[in-house]
Amino acid sequence: MGLFSSETEEEKQYRLLIKGIRSSNIDAEVKNILITYIEEVRDKKRNNDFFEYEFLERIVVEIVNSDYGYDFNEYFEEIKDIVKFLLPEGMNTEEYQSIKNMIVNNLIGSNGLIEKGIFDKNVYASFKSRHDYMFVANLLAGIEDIPCSYQDFFDYVCEVGAWMPNQDAFRCEVVACINGLSGIVGSSQEYFTNRIEEAKKRVGVYPVDEKTLALISKEAEKAQSLIVKLDNMQRKVDRFKESIDTSVKTGKKDVADLITQGKKEIGEYSVQSVKEMQESIAAAKTEIISQLDQYLISLENTLKQSSDKVFNQILLDTQEKIRQIRVAAEGLTSTTSSELLRIQQASQDSVDKLRNYVENEPALQELLKGVEMDEGLKSAILQFSSLSTGAMSGAVVAPTKAGILIPGNDRVVVPANPNVVIPESTEGIGILPAFDESIPFDVRIGKILAEKRRREEQGEIFHEMTEEVIRCILEGDWVYLWGPSGCGKSYSIKQIAELIGIDLISNGKITDKYSIMAYNDPHGNFRATQAFVALTYGKMLSLDEFDNGNPDTQVVLNELYSGLLDVLEEPSKPRYVTFAEDMTVPIHPNFRMISAGNTSGEGENAIFSSRGKIDESVQERMTPKRFNYDNRVEQRIFGEYESWYNLFVNFRSICDAYAKREGLDTPPGIVTTRDAAAITKYIRHNSKSIDQVIREKFVQTKSDSYLKFISKQAKEMYGLSDVSEELTDYPQLSEVPSEELGKRLILACDSAIKNGRK
Repeated sequence: MGLFSSETEEEKQYRLLIKGIRSSNIDAEVKNILITYIEEVRDKKRNNDFFEYEFLERIVVEIVNSDYGYDFNEYFEEIKDIVKFLLPEGMNTEEYQSIKNMIVNNLIGSNGLIEKGIFDKNVYASFKSRHDYMFVANLLAGIEDIPCSYQDFFDYVCEVGAWMPNQDAFRCEVVACINGLSGIVGSSQEYFTNRIEEAKKRVGVYPVDEKTLALISKEAEKAQSLIVKLDNMQRKVDRFKESIDTSVKTGKKDVADLITQGKKEIGEYSVQSVKEMQESIAAAKTEIISQLDQYLISLENTLKQSSDKVFNQILLDTQEKIRQIRVAAEGLTSTTSSELLRIQQASQDSVDKLRNYVENEPALQELLKGVEMDEGLKSAILQFSSLSTGAMSGAVVAPTKAGILIPGNDRVVVPANPNVVIPESTEGIGILPAFDESIPFDVRIGKILAEKRRREEQGEIFHEMTEEVIRCILEGDWVYLWGPSGCGKSYSIKQIAELIGIDLISNGKITDKYSIMAYNDPHGNFRATQAFVALTYGKMLSLDEFDNGNPDTQVVLNELYSGLLDVLEEPSKPRYVTFAEDMTVPIHPNFRMISAGNTSGEGENAIFSSRGKIDESVQERMTPKRFNYDNRVEQRIFGEYESWYNLFVNFRSICDAYAKREGLDTPPGIVTTRDAAAITKYIRHNSKSIDQVIREKFVQTKSDSYLKFISKQAKEMYGLSDVSEELTDYPQLSEVPSEELGKRLILACDSAIKNGRK
């Protein structure tokens, strides 16, 4: 039977927990405190401050795995006090499970808000939304060198909240205050006071002392006196207006009489004038017709007399061109294939031009009608006459598209593809203020961040990595953003370019070196790429799907970036890059490169199996930045559908935990920003069932082991250890509560494991 054969399941849990504490590396005094507390709870000698064993266990695990910077007794008592504050009715407290998860995941531990000194009861109570509070607290925790005490900030939040019209305005005000902390000049107290005063003014409360009130009263008396004077002036104006109206009425009658008389006289004059004009037009028409007839007769006689002469001249010209072509042909015994192609095209173009001329010139058609000529001779005349104006005479073939001449080069430049837009000139493209080294860096980044804050106040959402990436680009770094699909990399790059004030052009996936370094077509035209345009005209080159391109081709970018670094180091000394072997252009100091991909650059993984390893020399030059999902974006997308947003965030958290367990860089099958937009559309339209949305967006394509993990984690997260298959029917997707969505997710996972993922 064994020593513990008679122990209950609860006793076993407590025993194992105590055993885990004893085997941990924490301080002996802390062990004794925790073990004593757990034994007293187990033996019913004291109440469980955490209400249930599962909650107590999670708290203890976090404590054991954490460091804390002060007396443990004090720390443990603070945790219990906060739990009592946040869960005043224990397990009967509304949203008990969510608040419990928040305490464990966000408040305690080495990186928890308690240890950082950021949690404040009064601040928490000031927010109606727990999510708003956590967003603000995490934002505050992310500031490394805060220029004030946390208590000053807490006092500000509690005071300013009284002057906010609603919670949305309150959240925006606090966020704006936190974002402005880095730019404080002078006293932080003054900064907080000014923000509170501004908040008061927005709701109509202005600081007014007795002296000011006395002045206002005095000015009001003056105003009253002016009002009396104004009334008197108004009466005078009314009387004057009556006089004017009388005069106007009299004047209108006089004017009407004059108009009637004028109309009569004008009518009589007009009839006579029209008659005279008609007679003049008829005479002029007759004269013009007569002169035109005479001209046509003269022209016809001239053409008849000169037809033989004109044709003989055409024949002589043709024979001369034939002789020139034969001489030229003798010197073309060793021409290249590209030249042959160019000549062929040019000849055909010339033939078409001459044929169109012959077919569309009436005078020449009339001449040819009267001439007896062999059809072969006619064809030879057309062909050889056309060739004389083309490549065989040494003329330069015009490009198929309108091209642009780059200063210092005699080559015709045309786009390599329709997406390439070539500016007309390189003149007038000066250094951008953001890149101007004569301006201090903090001034440049300050202006950019001020614009970012302005757009944020208008409702725009920026990824948490935005500022970090901007700083890198201003320093000339070649940034590589890598992370899962749909996390906003491309959109963030566009936002960053707008904030900096630089044009953004995308090169797309790199297939070969010619997609970067350009090429010469068979006509001798230089085919410009996006990389050429960005480097020559000072734009930012975006290289998407960088880890899915040709690794050998990626190396050619090293030359472009090395040249840029040389320019930034010595701006006065030009640096050049040669495209397509013979097009050499200077590197513009505004030129920047930014790449994006799904992997770290080390090659394929379980999620992105087609990705290749980025060349080591390229990786050494790039500055990689891990780019993950930012839940603030999804929070804005879901809006009022809070239960669905909670499901979205919780599911991401579960996927992250799975990836960590499996040693993966990116969680497989995670929900994306695009998924959030699609789900929101389904909710608005009520176009799909609850289970259909969950199956399509959260369950499909996942392995059985993955589904088991999701089911287990979701049960713990939603506190649904025993999930019943009896489901509540909700006609509208917008009405489904969080707990029901959690239950549906668990059942969908279990069903997929049992019946297959359909």
